[in-house]
Amino acid sequence: MLSKYFSKEPVNTGRQFELDWFRFILIYRFAVIHVFVDATPPENLDVLGIPYYFDSVVGGVIGATRFMILMGIGLSYSRHATAGELFRRGVRIGITGAVLNVFRYLVPSLIGYGISGDAGKYLDELPYLFFGNDILQFAALAMMFMALLLKLKLNPPKIFAVSLAMSVAGTALRNVDLHNNVLNVIAGHFIGIETVSGDPYIYSDFPLIIWFIFYAFGYIFGFYYRRIKDKDKFYLTVSPVCLVIFVAFCAWEIAGGFGMMMGEGANVFYHMHTVEAFICIMACIGTMMLFWFVSKIIPEKLKKPIVSVSKNLNTVYCIHWVLVWWTVDLAIYCIKGDPYLKPLPAYSLGLALSIASMLLAGVWSKFKQKHKKEKSV
Repeated sequence: MLSKYFSKEPVNTGRQFELDWFRFILIYRFAVIHVFVDATPPENLDVLGIPYYFDSVVGGVIGATRFMILMGIGLSYSRHATAGELFRRGVRIGITGAVLNVFRYLVPSLIGYGISGDAGKYLDELPYLFFGNDILQFAALAMMFMALLLKLKLNPPKIFAVSLAMSVAGTALRNVDLHNNVLNVIAGHFIGIETVSGDPYIYSDFPLIIWFIFYAFGYIFGFYYRRIKDKDKFYLTVSPVCLVIFVAFCAWEIAGGFGMMMGEGANVFYHMHTVEAFICIMACIGTMMLFWFVSKIIPEKLKKPIVSVSKNLNTVYCIHWVLVWWTVDLAIYCIKGDPYLKPLPAYSLGLALSIASMLLAGVWSKFKQKHKKEKSV
């Protein structure tokens, strides 16, 4: 039966524009989401409204999980996907994450403290921000763990089975408090830490055991995506079903007041259980249909810049975070005494920083290419 939909050998090789287009839309929202998060009073993020939408919905259920899935799809398309190459890439991303934290958190926090003398704002949370687990830290661990699984010669279905077992275990280990700040920060990279009685600044945003399922799913999805004979038939058959499941589940959670996927309290989104992970996967596959059909009508002259931004994902991510922190948490905070903005100014600022990030990433990419060519001469 599968032979009706999938070929034995890859037929969709090379870059798939609909995936670049999908990634581009996610990238453009980086700065918008994080400006809203930083420029909105925390209590307002839990109240239905524009900030809540950008934080919990766009930045949560239909945001971060998709990047993990796209990361896995990218691996299935990569020409440099041996265990050794993937492990080295994970190490490089880990180093990139550490360097980013220097310019995103350490430097502006020290400057902000020097200007304002506000230790509560700039120093109390700094150690946990600097050593905590953000997306780049997760990506580094996920790639190195995936490298181990590839070294063991596990095929995509077996790798996904491992990720499923991890997710189930993560569901049981998502309310752990080791009652030691250092241990909580370290363990938070791997399991869902909830500092019920510990330091409230400790975060456990992307624990490997819970979030690896998205990377693994992307890998197995990409394996079959390369072999799809008819994408129109695939999306028209599969995506509507996924969307119905996603919408029905989220409506049930919200109506029931469970608040897991659509809320931020106590890191519930980051410590989602296995069923919710599958619902996020349904959301991703469901909405990919729109990007596939829209990609067919995008003018050719627009495709090149879209692909260029998509290729510069990591660079845009790093640049946008530096711009957001230096603008909102340093400049605006020091000028007016708090970083808070109304929704329209917050969106406008986020959009401006997003455009600036993409443009600067393009400049950096051209500089690297020029340097590489000069070095090879």
